[in-house]
Amino acid sequence: MKKFQFAGSTLKLVLITALVLLFLVPISLIKSLIYDRQNYQRTAIISITEPLGGTAELQGIVVAVPYKIHREVFDANGKSHFETETSYVVFAPDTYDLNFSVDPYYLTRGIFKVPVFNGSLSLKSAFSNFDFSYFKIEDKDIMLNDAVLILGLSNTKNLTAQPKLLLNGKELSVSPVKYEGVAPFTKSVCYNLNGTDFSKGLTLSGELEFQGGEKIRIRPIAQDNVFRMTSPWTSPSFSGGWLPKEREITDKGFNALWNIAGLSTVYPKSWLCKDELKGDAVDVSFIVPVDTHKKTERSVKYALLFLVIPFIALLISEIFSKVKIHPVQYCLIGFADVIFYLLLLSVSEHIPFDLTYFICALAVCLATLFYASAIFKKIKWGALLSGVQFVSYVFLYGTLQAEDYALLIGSIGLFVVVVLLMFITRKIDWYGLGQNTQNPSNT
Repeated sequence: MKKFQFAGSTLKLVLITALVLLFLVPISLIKSLIYDRQNYQRTAIISITEPLGGTAELQGIVVAVPYKIHREVFDANGKSHFETETSYVVFAPDTYDLNFSVDPYYLTRGIFKVPVFNGSLSLKSAFSNFDFSYFKIEDKDIMLNDAVLILGLSNTKNLTAQPKLLLNGKELSVSPVKYEGVAPFTKSVCYNLNGTDFSKGLTLSGELEFQGGEKIRIRPIAQDNVFRMTSPWTSPSFSGGWLPKEREITDKGFNALWNIAGLSTVYPKSWLCKDELKGDAVDVSFIVPVDTHKKTERSVKYALLFLVIPFIALLISEIFSKVKIHPVQYCLIGFADVIFYLLLLSVSEHIPFDLTYFICALAVCLATLFYASAIFKKIKWGALLSGVQFVSYVFLYGTLQAEDYALLIGSIGLFVVVVLLMFITRKIDWYGLGQNTQNPSNT
């Protein structure tokens, strides 16, 4: 049975524990560096997408009809008189049919590249049943000639050309007056509807040319919403309040279709302009398939575990080989493991993450192989330590790839490591205090 000086082994274990705790400092610094690089990347993204309007959000299209409100007001002498003010009733469309064609491309800022896009939108919509009775508005107070059509956007920078809208076959002209406080939109493009016959309903059609960065957002404001989108982008992300009813993603791009009933939204058929309605939206993101910073951040979460394993392997090699290892040598091997994550962060910003991971892992394993072979004066111990590191990196890579099962894989892997340590150290006599380790009977 292997014997090892109890005092020496205890001191060595305490030393290893102290080194592990000490290495938490550079690991924390690497985590901070990852956050800094993420912020730097976000700044680069904003600097590219902001001039394009950022997220291209189509918030909806409504008809706003003004009406008169008569209020009785009393002066200082108690005499009453009536004052008239104007408010609006906002009508949502019955049908809202949007057909998007999106052409994404990359823009770069420094070492970062950001997906942006140009696109065109074909719009069809219909309005009917302009009923004011629910709000108890008399016909004489309704001002249909001053009604406006309002197209809602999050940012007018998203428009690359003035929207061309046809109402009942007649082209609408943009109003010089903006009605920002009327509809629940961030920004608006308004069209005068004077002279429009509301009794027959309204049929709207038009084309929009737009641009933006990273994401398109669509708010389903009608009673019946149909959205279609086609693009050559091969890695879209669908999110928001509704997922596509139909989707097809191939190596040539994607097609998606949404059918959204008005009952599932917060928007009624009509409301008063003082009401603020903010509902869910459909989000389509044009993402970069691999986020290297995110994967590096996840890998650093396991840094402590993959720092302890090489130290324990080094201690066991020291016990069995009877070669004393200086604390400085422990530190150098620990630094190699820590620098792995720094290399992973820096190199992956320039080449694909998977290739970066392979190169960095191979470099650290080879460095450990040559260094451990030199300090133990036998290549088998160097091969053992580098092999332990290699298996650790393979296990970590598998954990990064299986994000949904990362906790399960990590738990099982940690259990396997403990069992292996129990098996390897089962013959070590940790209580060999005061016994001569050079005595053959003790070896």
